[in-house]
This record gives sequence, structure tokens and C-alpha cells, in this order.
Amino acid sequence: MAKATLKTIAEYTGLSVTTVSRALKDGDDVKQPTKEIVKAAAKKLGYRPNPSGVGLRTGINYNICAILPVTKPGDIVGDVGTLALIEGLTAALKGTPFHLTVLPVSPGEDPMEPVRYAYENNLCGGMIFNLTATQDDRVAYLHDNEIPFVTFGQTEMSIEHAFVDVDNHDMGYRAATELFSQGCKNIRMLSSSFDYTYCWHKYYGARRAARESGVDFEIERNIIFDTDVKDYRQFGKQMMLADDAPDGLICGSEISALGLIAGIQDAHKVVGKDIKVVTVETCDLPSFFRPPVSGYRQNFHKIGRMLIQHLLRRMEGEPIKNLQSLEKTVYYPR
Repeated sequence: MAKATLKTIAEYTGLSVTTVSRALKDGDDVKQPTKEIVKAAAKKLGYRPNPSGVGLRTGINYNICAILPVTKPGDIVGDVGTLALIEGLTAALKGTPFHLTVLPVSPGEDPMEPVRYAYENNLCGGMIFNLTATQDDRVAYLHDNEIPFVTFGQTEMSIEHAFVDVDNHDMGYRAATELFSQGCKNIRMLSSSFDYTYCWHKYYGARRAARESGVDFEIERNIIFDTDVKDYRQFGKQMMLADDAPDGLICGSEISALGLIAGIQDAHKVVGKDIKVVTVETCDLPSFFRPPVSGYRQNFHKIGRMLIQHLLRRMEGEPIKNLQSLEKTVYYPR
């Protein structure tokens, strides 16, 4: 079916293209009944304004760029939360003149490259990106060039900027507290690189819980960096056969949990008895594990919506201090 245009609506309603255009803009020179007829026809025909055309008239760039990492080569299913995040981004744009472009960041690629490319080629009027570093060059670059942006994640920079983030300190604290409450004394936490701010926050939360429980929790002994793990299943088996095998495990995602649990079982250990396992999750997948494991749910669809809402408000000039949000995870005991 061809895309509906102003001409399509004009032919459908028997009105002129000029009248249709003015009615869709709520022009004062068009009577209210005519506006209602035109808008009903536009909805029925699936009409959407052309952002490029609107941009030419208003001088506003109605494209938003979301710069997101892509699946690493060899990944089985990738990041299962990415689709929910994109769904949230697009859902929040519904009914607005804005549209979304996703620019991928490949593994090993300089994260500045797509940001610089989007800016230098005037691809967007606002930008969203994630995996923020404690000192993030992208934040400084966009701030210096006065491009509206929102980050999924925080930094530790002197530059104030809009962000939406999961409260990872709270998540790490609650996950570790849960394991300690079940009698664990030697837990491990799977983490991404400490280049990323959220990893520090999660670590500090778990360390706080450990100190409250009178247990040591240090980077060298208790953190497993996912960059050091080539095969989660093999790693899980070796971990459980070691002399210093853990009795508690905090996984960073459903996929890492699935692989590590398989390795734990390969070592003839029992999840829930020999080792307690909790995971960070974005969906209900851990409820289908055998045995099911408890999870701390990140609502990526909601976060995607919030990122867009914050960006549009920032583009309208709202103060940054109103656009810094932390979302707590929801615990799903299983």
C-alpha cells in the first residue's frame, strides 16, 4: 500500500491540498468540523508527516540518533534487552514529528566514531547513547558542540548532563544481601569492564552489603570480568572445581547465567544447594532455567521511553537538573 500523502487525504475528503495542510496544522482559517474530518481521514489512511519536509520549514532536525552496541561475533543471542530498549524508544516517539535512527557501535570500534559521524553529517537534532564511562569523551564532545543528548548511564564528570540509569548500586547491594541472607560467605559477581560507571556502582553496592555482613569483597578475588571469559559453560565448571569455589554468584545477564549454570551442573554441583545464584535480567527467561533463578529486572522498555521523553524535554530547553533519573530494579524471587 502506497504511503499516504496530503494529496491522498485531499482526494479522500474532496478538499484541496492547501486546506488539508492547514487543517492538520490546526490553522485558524479552517473550521473545526473540517479539521476533524481531515484528521480522521489522516488517521484512517495512516498519514504521517515527513520529518524532512517539516524540518525544512521549521529549521529543526526531527531525527534522533540512538547509538547502541551490536552483537559480538560468536554471541548466541546477543543482548536480549536491546530490542525492548528500541521498542521503548520508538513507542515514545509515536505521535510526534520525530523519527529514530539507530547507529551501531561494533565491538572494538572507537565509541566516538558514530557520535562524530552523526554530528559532522547533521544526521540528528538529538542523540542517545549508552555504556557510559566514568570520564566519557562523547559527553564532552556533544556538550562542547551544543547538541542535545541523554545518556543511558551516568558519568563522574564535572559536566552536568541529562541521563536515565538503573540504580546499579542498589541492585548490587540487594543482590549481595540476598545471597548473604541465605548463608553465602564467598560470592562472585560477574562484571563488565570497570571503564563503565555502572560496573563501579554495582561493585560498591555489593561491597557495602559484604561489609554489613562481616564478609570480605574485593575486586581481585570476588569480581569476574566477562572480558576474561571466553566460554561461560567451561568457566563455570572450572570455577566450581577450584579449591576456592564460590557459594554464591551474581550474574550480569540471563545469557551469562545460563552458561555458568550449565558449567556448574557439568561439575556435578547443584544450584540452590552447593551455590546460590541470582541474576540481572531484562525478561522472564530465568524462570525457565532448571532450576529457575531469582532475578533483578531492568525494565528496558520503560527506560527507552524515558530516554526519549528526557531528550525531547531537553530539546525544548528544560533544565538538566530535571532530567536525571534513576530506576530501581524489581526483584523476582523464584
